[in-house]
Amino acid sequence: MHNHIAFLSEWGNNALDFSKRPGSTTLPTTHFIVCAIIIGKADVPCVLPVLEAVSKRYFNGGQIDSEKISNDHIKRKQILEDLEELPFQIFSVIVDKRQLIGEGLRYKGSFFKFLHGLADRELFRIFPDLEMVTGQIQDETFMKGFVSYVQQNHIANLFNESSFGFIAAQDSLVVQTAGLIAGTLARCYDETVITDQRADFIEVLKRKVVTIRFWPDAFEHNLISRPQPGPSFDPLLSRLSVNLANDFLHRKSADRAPQAIDQVSTLSYLLFHFRHIDPVRYITSFELMEHIRARKGKNVSLHYFQTKVIAPLRDAGVLIASSSRGYKLPASEQDLYDFVSHSNTIIEPMLSRVKRFRDQVHIASDGKIDVLAAEEYKVIRKVIDF
Repeated sequence: MHNHIAFLSEWGNNALDFSKRPGSTTLPTTHFIVCAIIIGKADVPCVLPVLEAVSKRYFNGGQIDSEKISNDHIKRKQILEDLEELPFQIFSVIVDKRQLIGEGLRYKGSFFKFLHGLADRELFRIFPDLEMVTGQIQDETFMKGFVSYVQQNHIANLFNESSFGFIAAQDSLVVQTAGLIAGTLARCYDETVITDQRADFIEVLKRKVVTIRFWPDAFEHNLISRPQPGPSFDPLLSRLSVNLANDFLHRKSADRAPQAIDQVSTLSYLLFHFRHIDPVRYITSFELMEHIRARKGKNVSLHYFQTKVIAPLRDAGVLIASSSRGYKLPASEQDLYDFVSHSNTIIEPMLSRVKRFRDQVHIASDGKIDVLAAEEYKVIRKVIDF
């Protein structure tokens, strides 16, 4: 059963020649962006009235259009703030076309084929039960080929009338809003329209982002606000954190087990905030659990989150620091010490209790019972007897 609907839009052109030509008035965009607004089916009715109000307030009842706002950054931020409390999530793929040289992707056809596979893999990894709606399909667009790609790579009835729609953009307020957000992301990353206000836009959008997949996945290139090296930010350690996180995401991208999906979703959220919001900031358990709830449509317990999401990520080699403030990828030595210190407040009292328990039983049984004698407890025994 399809529980979510993805409303898709795109931004940018497919031009791959970045040389300046005399008399040229249109520059090729440096990036190509695919954006989807993901909404639970049950939430669609409450989203539409708000979008109608946005259309009336900012566009005189007409089409919600990023280009109509253009460089009016105050208005753009106001619109994003009006959308902030709506129950939707943002998925996006952002490709730096300038990095395609030498990758066998110099031509429009191969470029779009690459994008189709990337968008399909990332989107359906997070939302395997998905219906999709896009704007009216035109020739020479990403969406035209994407439809065919998904038809060939997913279940035969995915594109039946009830699960895929082609709706002219002017008739779908949600598709228009996806276009608005794609245009906003362009102003955060594309060199032809980038703005100094991009940090403000990302700050508003951050709670709505389920994932932004960048290609190529270069850490330094994608930082909105690059911290200076110092006690709170170690570039070497930060790269290690990002690389280990990405390694897990690549290995687990095709895993359809519910717990693996929650792990990937949580780690993607931590990674996005680390790279695009603030690498120093901790994220609370509640915020991360709410992120899982928004995607799954149901709550998860703190015990589940700690034992089935965070613990397996750490067991798999992902560096996740924690403190009383929450969780984050470590960016400094202090983050590492925060994790060790936080763990020590849990481990040391527990070991003390186990030792007291063992000693009391051992004494009461005249040395006949040692609750730590079994081979499976040898590590605890060594620590206590040290």
